[in-house]
Amino acid sequence: CYSSEWKLCPPEYYELGLDERRGILGAQSTSQLCKACLFENKNFVEEETRASGKEGTCSSDPTNSRYYLIVIQYVESKTRYFSDLRLAPEEISEKLTGYGHNGVSPFGMLDTGSIAVVACESIRSVRPAFVWMGGGHRDWKLGMAVSEFLRGTNAIVLDVSEPR
Repeated sequence: CYSSEWKLCPPEYYELGLDERRGILGAQSTSQLCKACLFENKNFVEEETRASGKEGTCSSDPTNSRYYLIVIQYVESKTRYFSDLRLAPEEISEKLTGYGHNGVSPFGMLDTGSIAVVACESIRSVRPAFVWMGGGHRDWKLGMAVSEFLRGTNAIVLDVSEPR
């Protein structure tokens, strides 16, 4: 198994069901298919960020970030216990990440200083331990070993999802 792999997907990829997408990517399970979505923290406390010198985040406390990029499996949904997070408007997501709809990737974002990456806890139990996510463009997907994804993004791993 490669540690990372790129796939160019057909334009109708998002019109297909998860099992058909799994086949295009060569994944063994639909639980290996992930999406990265930018969320805004409604409880963000701006005063605490002034000392860090960075707008939107507090370098000493990643739990007080204005934005979080959550990488979640398609077979799961964000749990209601994280109701303080709302999906960021598409134009904000594109401005901060540099990526358009269905192409958001946790790698190479424009604004890496103010966006904390969060991975759902269940990603650790995916077998084989390899996941697919947006690759920077809606037609490109990036697959990689879970351990390398977590290490490469310095992701905070939290129980933020539940089965659909």
